[in-house]
Amino acid sequence: MNITSTEYIIGAIVGALAIIQLLYLFIIYNAPNRRCKAEQNKKLTFTDHQPSFSVIIATSDQEELLAKHLPYLLKQDYPDFEVIVVDDNSKDDTKELLERLSQQYPNLYMTHTSDSIRYISHKKLALTLGIKAAKKEWVVFIEPNCYPVSDQWLKMLARHCADHTDVVLGYSNYEHKPGFANLCYMYDTLLQQLRMLGATLCGKGYMGIGRNMAYRRELFFIHKGYSRHLDLERGEDDLFINEHVPSHRINADISPYSVVRCTATNSRAWQNDKLSRLFIRKKMHGIIPYLLSGDTLTRILLYIMVVVSMMESITYQQWLLAAIATTLWALVLGCRIFVLHCTSRNLGERRYNVSLVLFDLIRPWWELYFRLRLWIMPKDMHLRRKV
Repeated sequence: MNITSTEYIIGAIVGALAIIQLLYLFIIYNAPNRRCKAEQNKKLTFTDHQPSFSVIIATSDQEELLAKHLPYLLKQDYPDFEVIVVDDNSKDDTKELLERLSQQYPNLYMTHTSDSIRYISHKKLALTLGIKAAKKEWVVFIEPNCYPVSDQWLKMLARHCADHTDVVLGYSNYEHKPGFANLCYMYDTLLQQLRMLGATLCGKGYMGIGRNMAYRRELFFIHKGYSRHLDLERGEDDLFINEHVPSHRINADISPYSVVRCTATNSRAWQNDKLSRLFIRKKMHGIIPYLLSGDTLTRILLYIMVVVSMMESITYQQWLLAAIATTLWALVLGCRIFVLHCTSRNLGERRYNVSLVLFDLIRPWWELYFRLRLWIMPKDMHLRRKV
């Protein structure tokens, strides 16, 4: 069987793309598994210092979520912490709820924003007020629609608050709900989180997300808070960490006890969140965000080249190329199932088995769709909007 130079080139491209995909899997996505095994084998040391924490929540018209989730925060098994809720001009009964809860929990405090602000992000303003009101050494961020799954959440974050660390990140995802849409949202968030946490565990931390994050309060004032990006709707966590904290001073906790769950979302909210994060990613410094984005690009190219190899084999009735290409694709897919299955188990996450094959096929294309959609959107879509 004669193999043409074209088939050699196609085969080499497929092989190179498969190797790149395996490198992403076992270096980045598998980093949380390596951390878990190291902890299980007692190869990690944690600090005994338990810093004081100020947990900060910015809210607007989310009384029901606060009533449901605040007790998870206020009942944390931790010696020294406070919870500060910043109310952004809620029209519901948020104020009355917080006043009632503060009588039961003396470590709950409330402040509010002014309704005269028009041309800066209300969320950034609310978080700034919360940080200024904080009295503790570290500030911890979580959103009103989120809650920790364990009363050990703060303890898990605290064990990384050593002298050489300025930021500690944790894993967050949506609640387990029935339905294909929720499965899509959770899978997409799982991969986003594993990229961020995996890069951090490899010593290349580049951002943080305020659903489950802690950092030294003094950092905010040293770097003048969000002053560089007050006109942006989002990016208060991503850009602040990306611009002001060296990679080696960012750490992450990989434990089912530090997981934060968020209430189930809907299609519109999920799409807006993805578009906002893609917009913010374009403003980040450093090469790491671009390298991580290469995972999606190389996966799309791998699929395309596998299809090309099959068409080439069908055209010339030589099946060796198709066999090699599909074998490499199956190898990558099998490794992906293995890595994500292990990670999901370690985080107490839902498992992805047969469904992962489907998501592995469709997710790169919806990523491409969002990038194209962002490209044609008006440039001011993410500016000066109330969150």
